Amino acid sequence: MAFALLSSPSLVSVCDKTFIKPSSLTPPTLRYHKLSYIDQFHSNMYIPLALFYPKVQQREGSTDNELSHIAHLLQTSLSKTLVSYYPYAGKLRDNATIDCNDMGAEFLSVRINCTMSEILDHPDASQAESIVFPKDLPWANNYEGGNLLVAQVSKFDCGGIAISVCLSHKIGDGTSVLNFVNDWSRMTYSPMTTTLAPKFVGDSIFSSNNYNPIIAPQMLSNVSECVQKRIIFHKTKLDALRAKVAAESGVENPTRAEVVSAILFRCAIKAASSTTTSMVPSKFVHFLNVRSMMKCRQSAIGNILSIFSTTATKEEDIELPTLVRNLRKGVEESYKKDQVEQNELILEVVESMRKGKKPFDDEYENVYSCSNVCRFPFYNVDFGWGKPERVGLPNGPFKNLFFLKDLKIGQGVDARVMLQKQHMSEFERDEELLQLIS
Repeated sequence: MAFALLSSPSLVSVCDKTFIKPSSLTPPTLRYHKLSYIDQFHSNMYIPLALFYPKVQQREGSTDNELSHIAHLLQTSLSKTLVSYYPYAGKLRDNATIDCNDMGAEFLSVRINCTMSEILDHPDASQAESIVFPKDLPWANNYEGGNLLVAQVSKFDCGGIAISVCLSHKIGDGTSVLNFVNDWSRMTYSPMTTTLAPKFVGDSIFSSNNYNPIIAPQMLSNVSECVQKRIIFHKTKLDALRAKVAAESGVENPTRAEVVSAILFRCAIKAASSTTTSMVPSKFVHFLNVRSMMKCRQSAIGNILSIFSTTATKEEDIELPTLVRNLRKGVEESYKKDQVEQNELILEVVESMRKGKKPFDDEYENVYSCSNVCRFPFYNVDFGWGKPERVGLPNGPFKNLFFLKDLKIGQGVDARVMLQKQHMSEFERDEELLQLIS
């Protein structure tokens, strides 16, 4: 079984490694891409994403379905896509500037010597899914002038393929990644009729001129401190829990993300407090895509983000109705704010720098965070071989993070939970959680 093969050096064979430049040169007027204040906050860690396509059928007019042919199709379309996504083909000049020098993106072609089902059925999702990324690359803090975009196509023994991308968080957020893979897939599937129009906002929204410059990034990844578990919440049990929480909290139609993030936060706090005589005071930070709040196009590329947070200092604070009520209040208050002048993420960074500490490094012993991409249509990304069977995410980028996304079918939630190892062992045994998950 591949379960035992994951550590085998013979499982992955790199067949080709090349660099893909934009198919036309970036104009001199676009040579330097200025990074926003929130861009500068992030390290140049990569946002990794993998799309698994288990049955790659021959495309119309094609007689060759070998890895080299698939790679050539993807390389050609990537070169065309990079014309519009030119900052990803550049080089990090300093913490505030991308030199859009058309250096290109790195592209790898890989064979994986097992079937895709052996990876998708593996009990340790993050370890198994990491197979389709370049070794040690996902979430890495890349400062040494490396490529800002790394793509890989992996072909399995069964004929299925995985397409993985690692895009610099310095340039864009999760919405930016979605826009990129959608546009790349469209350019692959229908190059003659596809027109791309991403909008790189740079520092036009969150200008760095209004604050002291961030010489070095403040948000760094550290995968050494965490382990990831994939936790599935299916629709039936989740709907029942949502109805119960709605009745007890007074929150109208609580969302899947509100309920799931609340239960994960509650169980994580219980796990962290299992060896203490009292509950560990904790803070819960939610990252927000604020494009709609700012009437900004979803095609805008950048870190167009804010946060809201809630705290828990006593047992009553982690009751589900209370947590969901506080989460809903946080979202509603965010919509009332001017997300330029009152952006909570920027205010947190400015205040922490004034105090000479790291952001979110405050009086709370544990700070948890949540990134929610439910309703992001990653399962619609079609390169011409149908829709993906799984959208994968490797372990990281740091401990105490919950990453929520859709299941392929139904209205369930695929939650990726990153915790410290000792806390994870307690978290996994939580009876309240076990009754809700598969």
